[in-house]
Amino acid sequence: MFILIFIIFCLLILLYFKFKNYVPILMYHRIADIPGDRNALSQEKFAEQLAYLAAHNYHTITPQDLYNHYVNKTKLPKNPILLTFDDGYQDNYTKALPLLKKYNMTAVVFPIYNWIGKPNKWENFGKQETLTMNLTELKSWLNHNLDIQPHTANHPFLTQCNEEKLKLEIIDTKTKFEKLLDKSMDYLCYPYGFFNQQVINIVKKANYKMAFAIFENVPLWHINLFALPRIPIPSHQKMWEFKLKVSSIHIIFVAMRKWERQFKHLKNKFK
Repeated sequence: MFILIFIIFCLLILLYFKFKNYVPILMYHRIADIPGDRNALSQEKFAEQLAYLAAHNYHTITPQDLYNHYVNKTKLPKNPILLTFDDGYQDNYTKALPLLKKYNMTAVVFPIYNWIGKPNKWENFGKQETLTMNLTELKSWLNHNLDIQPHTANHPFLTQCNEEKLKLEIIDTKTKFEKLLDKSMDYLCYPYGFFNQQVINIVKKANYKMAFAIFENVPLWHINLFALPRIPIPSHQKMWEFKLKVSSIHIIFVAMRKWERQFKHLKNKFK
């Protein structure tokens, strides 16, 4: 029994030192109370989460901070955390921004270039129609010292795109965003979290510094700047689970989802 406890203890120590350099990266979508939409978190729950982070001395960082830490070994503040918003919904501006300012926090939003200021018709699978942030709102977001980075032009499954399409979605869109917002675009967010080596090659060719995924294909035992894992925060998020997702064991949630997906693929293969 003592030997078993010792082995478990050593394994936990190993996991701690292996994963301690991972910074929690939270993935949000809409900040709205939409029944049945797992990607829509109510403003009340979002406020509760920010209040917890503030009360427990978490410090929000930018993608640039994270890059400098990983590449240039720049020291991060105590309890660093990165807040990300996919797709650039208008409620990010009207609902999330006031709360971020209230708690003196920062975040990055990833808009879809060809859907800026338009209804979310790329979500053509029964999603409630809403608007995305328009250009004025995006510029205001930047003026509040929050960040904006690309989420491609049309939100396709990048792994299903040929090379020409990838260049349009990744390289050309980077240039368009930089002209539109007059700022550098260095950090890409993969639609649906899907990517492969061909996608990474195009991302590197476009001179992006990092790229954000979710859990699909992300490595667990080393940090790949072009396959950074993020932790989804769904509408039904329980507070006890949120606390674990931002803790030192947060990478376990990525591992669980990754292994769950691999198990499903294996199960379907043998059907």
